[in-house]
Amino acid sequence: MSKFVIKSACAAAAFLSLAMGLYPAWAKQYVVENFNQAGPMLSSMKDGQALVSTMCSEAQKLNDYSLVFETITFKKGETISEKGNLYFKKPKLMRLEEIGDYKKGSVAVLGKDGKVRAHAGGMIKFVTLTLDPSDKQLDAANGDRMEDSDFVSLSNVLRDRLKQGQQARVSDKAVAAPGLSQPTLVLEIFKSSDPKTVLKRVFVDPKTSLPVRWDDYDYKDPCSSTWMNVKANTGISDDLFKM
Repeated sequence: MSKFVIKSACAAAAFLSLAMGLYPAWAKQYVVENFNQAGPMLSSMKDGQALVSTMCSEAQKLNDYSLVFETITFKKGETISEKGNLYFKKPKLMRLEEIGDYKKGSVAVLGKDGKVRAHAGGMIKFVTLTLDPSDKQLDAANGDRMEDSDFVSLSNVLRDRLKQGQQARVSDKAVAAPGLSQPTLVLEIFKSSDPKTVLKRVFVDPKTSLPVRWDDYDYKDPCSSTWMNVKANTGISDDLFKM
């Protein structure tokens, strides 16, 4: 197993271009264990198309859920750690609360009218803007759009990659991996012309078929995301998606 280590002093523009100050310039060392696009990760792997289909169908069954996420994005010259709470309810209600150093205190809510109400943290948290969900000001540090961060959208990314001709392989059984607290299935997306280079590696909970960790090597800025404390179908109130 290998480690991807980058040291940096992080500075990020504040949320919605409203907060003009810089984040504290402290140096951090980010370590993402087993962040390595060389593949296959395991010597014994089989075709992964069936798992991708299962991931799509299981995600569709979720009426609502909450979770804590963390994404480490490796940019040139800096590394950004983004952490937050995410709430989702069908058909497409979302609430994102930034609780880490990146955009700390910012909240964005996708409501029933299809618009996003959002505010930054700190002294200007009382200024709320209404935005289109595709507005780049709502993008995560790795470039992902807020509206594409739910489990259905994520699983559909894998499905669409297979439709485009890319391949999937998965471990024969759940295995323990560094940096993960539970055994998971290891799913890899790759091109048939270059099977030794992994484009995406997803660690999947064998019981729920939901991703536990997702490594993107084919992004402009490689990144690794993890999902924790997932609580599904708890009956989240619509009031949570109002601002």
